[in-house]
Amino acid sequence: MRKEYSTYLFDVGGTLIKFDETRRALAYAERAAAVGVTVSWQDTARLLEALDHELPERTRHLPLSLLAVQEQRAFWIDFWAEGFRRIGVRESDALRFANELLDPVHGRNFQAVFEDAIPALEALRARGKRLAIISNFSPNCETLLRELGLAHYFDFYIVSGILRVEKPDARIFQAAIDASGKPVAELVYIGDSVFHDVHGAQSVGMDAILIDRADKHCQEQLDRVRDLREL
Repeated sequence: MRKEYSTYLFDVGGTLIKFDETRRALAYAERAAAVGVTVSWQDTARLLEALDHELPERTRHLPLSLLAVQEQRAFWIDFWAEGFRRIGVRESDALRFANELLDPVHGRNFQAVFEDAIPALEALRARGKRLAIISNFSPNCETLLRELGLAHYFDFYIVSGILRVEKPDARIFQAAIDASGKPVAELVYIGDSVFHDVHGAQSVGMDAILIDRADKHCQEQLDRVRDLREL
């Protein structure tokens, strides 16, 4: 039987919500077609996936969630414009379309809730558990979760864009311990990254559970679940 905790802390991206790549590819292809560039959404999806793989290198020395709002916006405008450039859209249109997509990309249009998230949160609440967020996210984290119908489940939010510290830094996890008012032994963190989430939580003595929906870490000695409803 899995250990019970008083407080369950969750990561956001990759744990509770996911990015809808198909919807994004369709949005790109539709806008490209409007200016005479014909490309299938499938080819667009492959191109954008390749661009996404460049993101860690582009942000290695630029922690996005720690940037000011306008700096974040400038980064994302250029990043999404690059996708249009690569499918042959001229610069002025690429920048115009990137501006149009910027808000939906960080809002509900391109975000979806994992199907196991709400049932899991409902079940934990029914068992009297306290729920909270620790996330490397911009300051609009709570607003986004409210739009997605998740915000009301959580008692408090520890967000890097507000705290100015990112996971796996121990300080962001310590801030959650302090906010909870509970001993660390009563807390558990659930996330999809071994490095940022599991190791980060463990650095302050907090238990951690990896959400491993794709079963990528089956050979590792980790406390993990493949579905949040297993919590």
